[in-house]
Amino acid sequence: MNKSASRYVLCLAVLTAFSSCEKVEDKDLLENTGILGRWEITEELTNGVSDLLPRCCEFLDFIPDDNIEDYKGLLTSTSVGLLNSGIFEVDLNNKTILFIDDDNDQFLFNYSVDESLENLTIDFTEDGNNFVQRWAKRE
Repeated sequence: MNKSASRYVLCLAVLTAFSSCEKVEDKDLLENTGILGRWEITEELTNGVSDLLPRCCEFLDFIPDDNIEDYKGLLTSTSVGLLNSGIFEVDLNNKTILFIDDDNDQFLFNYSVDESLENLTIDFTEDGNNFVQRWAKRE
């Protein structure tokens, strides 16, 4: 076999090897943020002070949308008798989430997720008060 033919066979073998590999499924970029899933509130501080009330039955559900190449998704906030849903967008540089509900009201908050991906902390200012909320991963 001459050099040209052997190069052709080698190229063909390499192309065949690459084409037979299984394609790795693309992951949604939001998965890298650690916020996807259902979270239940466990604590709330107002201006650094807890009211010491037990927290129950208030949830945040972060769900990816159809576009896996962005940091946008669907967010539903539920508590007893209340439901608020809309879209959200994560800003990785500023560690913020912008939530725009179905009534087009906007809400911006800072977030952090611990290394175990089991605890979410959000903080925001509303009516001159600083709030820090801690949420535990439920699903």
